[in-house]
Amino acid sequence: MSDTVFFPHEILLEILRRLPPQTLLRFTTVCKSWRSLITHPSFISLHYRHSPSFLLLQFSNRFVLPHRHPSTTLCLPSFPHLDFPVVSFCNGLVCVAYGDQCQTVIVCNPCIRRFVTLPAPLEYPCYYTSNVVLGFDPSKCDYKVVRISCMVDDERFGLSAPDVEVCSLATGSWRTLDHGIAPICYLAGDSPHGFHDGLVHWVAKRCVAGGWYNFVLSFHFEGEMFREVMLPESLSGASTDAVMIKVVGGGNGKTLNVYHVGGGSPCSCDIWVMKEYGEVESWNKVFSFVMSGFCLEAPSLGMMLSDVEIPPMELCVTCSGEVLLLVDVAGRRCLYSLDIEMKSFTDLQIEVDTEFVYSGYYAESLLLLNIASGVVSY
Repeated sequence: MSDTVFFPHEILLEILRRLPPQTLLRFTTVCKSWRSLITHPSFISLHYRHSPSFLLLQFSNRFVLPHRHPSTTLCLPSFPHLDFPVVSFCNGLVCVAYGDQCQTVIVCNPCIRRFVTLPAPLEYPCYYTSNVVLGFDPSKCDYKVVRISCMVDDERFGLSAPDVEVCSLATGSWRTLDHGIAPICYLAGDSPHGFHDGLVHWVAKRCVAGGWYNFVLSFHFEGEMFREVMLPESLSGASTDAVMIKVVGGGNGKTLNVYHVGGGSPCSCDIWVMKEYGEVESWNKVFSFVMSGFCLEAPSLGMMLSDVEIPPMELCVTCSGEVLLLVDVAGRRCLYSLDIEMKSFTDLQIEVDTEFVYSGYYAESLLLLNIASGVVSY
């Protein structure tokens, strides 16, 4: 008499979908039926929907999940001859693009240590910078990488529309969107982006009457359309003295967040929130730091830090509404959490030993497990 226990399909699904991807990866070798079940697109989707999201910090080519117990470290594949990557997260996948022109692009699942290298995108005869971002198209159940390239030669700088390419993971090939889909604008090569309700956003600028006009540029992955969102008047023309204007990702995905660092001394470091998406009147400045010399003050908190070398950098908004910032204090680069509602500013005791830091929310998944062509294990 066999001692083998057979579970009904529904119960087996309930058991397996609660297990971490690393365990499920080992279970694909148990038998053909388990492999077929675990690698099926419907199970991969079911497993991801029940995976909790965690704050993920990128330090160079490694990732840290600081709020997990114990703290977990994930690694990217190593490409020692290439510069530090620009990173985009989407549904457990990480998109990595190396260099100012993003000529080498990979999509990686660090949880199961698999990646695919995309074909080389277009090269342009003049000097240009590029941004890439990874997103999901629910109408096609497909992941897309979008590459936006802006020409930086004297004639076209800030006066032409960027060239836009889209690569589908389903087809594994790039295609160029019609010229004119994107508005006339310029995005810096290191422009950070933020998601809001299925849209991705950057702060862009264009030359108008001899000056710079700043605005938020959005892209819709399903419709492959761009849209402009106006900034507050004080930011739209702030290019003459602004050190930084950036879109900040994270949070509940329902509000648009922008961080602005003014020029001069003292300078103001302001956090803005658009509470009603698309309504310019709903922009609200929710918090300000003041940087004077080497002192960073938060008047609303009655707080002051000395030996601060540069203005703080806002990284992301957590799901609980806290703002994560990178602050250089007395030669140490440290992560701080700002809770505007509770009026607290907390040193998270996480010291950063690299100049390249990226943060966002990440959920473990089995994506790329059911793709055979071009996928490499590391």
